[in-house]
Amino acid sequence: MSKKPCIGITIGDYNGVGPELIIKTLSNELVLNYCTPVVYANTYVFKFYTELLEMPLLNFNIVRNANDIKEGQLNLRVCGNDRIEITPGTPSTSAGKFAYDALQLAVQDIKDGIIENILTAPIDKKSTVDAGLSFNGHTQYFAYEFGSAAQMILLNDDMRVAMVTGHNALNEVAERITSENVLEQIETLHQNLQADFGITKPKIAVLGINPHGGDDGLIGTEEIDHIKPAVKQAQDKGILAIGPYPPDGFFGSANADNFDGILGMYHDQVLIPFKQVAFADGINYTAGLPIIRTSPDHGTAYDIAGKGVADSASFINALYLINKIHRNRLAYYDTSVQQLDFRDHRREKFSIGLPNLR
Repeated sequence: MSKKPCIGITIGDYNGVGPELIIKTLSNELVLNYCTPVVYANTYVFKFYTELLEMPLLNFNIVRNANDIKEGQLNLRVCGNDRIEITPGTPSTSAGKFAYDALQLAVQDIKDGIIENILTAPIDKKSTVDAGLSFNGHTQYFAYEFGSAAQMILLNDDMRVAMVTGHNALNEVAERITSENVLEQIETLHQNLQADFGITKPKIAVLGINPHGGDDGLIGTEEIDHIKPAVKQAQDKGILAIGPYPPDGFFGSANADNFDGILGMYHDQVLIPFKQVAFADGINYTAGLPIIRTSPDHGTAYDIAGKGVADSASFINALYLINKIHRNRLAYYDTSVQQLDFRDHRREKFSIGLPNLR
């Protein structure tokens, strides 16, 4: 078994930009100084794309069990037994099934102690659901597999955003904005900023949901009925939470620079301004798990798949964030009064995780 951290890298949708991002990232030999990559795919996918993109073929060591992993080399964990047809830029159920197979094998390998953490290439949610995935995205899937209340955080060097509701239809959002849900997410973000990002006293901005923050109830009452009480309860617990802020003015005035984390009420409310400034280099991080899972902050990018123009900055940043969070967690749990070992992620049912520390 490698002494360097073994990081699993799942192929994602092979009709998207995932294979290209992996080829570009792993073509840099410096990656091997940092970790031992274990890629979940097959040789055909990489042969297809290296020929299409006229890039050197990656030299993989084939892995069948833990003893096959070799440090200082790229490792390939072969998954999926079905015959595949790669059509760059076009979604398909077969591509969704392959992505799901890779994901399942990687999760099982974590539970078996073969790899430690995961970097996931983008999937097409519709294709993977059609292929059998019961969740509309990676975040919910990992939360289920590891029995954790995961929180999606999008980040770059200047901004970290999370949300109370995630992949929910807009007509479902308002009913989910309760004092209990908002408070839970404030507390979760506070803890994740401490444990995973090394911020001792994080300052958290909480956004409203209605235009102009409801204008004192003129446009909507969620701020008065639910968000303000949740912020007050968080403050009473010693959390430095401030708000609710009207979202448009908050981002328009660059107030985001004054906070360590931003909690929005729904997906696009925070992801639109975030991706406006961080689409090329941002990272999608699933906080609250007993493992570390990262991903680029973009999707399959079908429009540029197979054209050789995909920017790998976000993917590379997602790889290196794993190491940073690992170091931060070690420091946090070594000094925390609550001495729980998050590193024992092979424990039955994965009962030890960050959500249990609240």
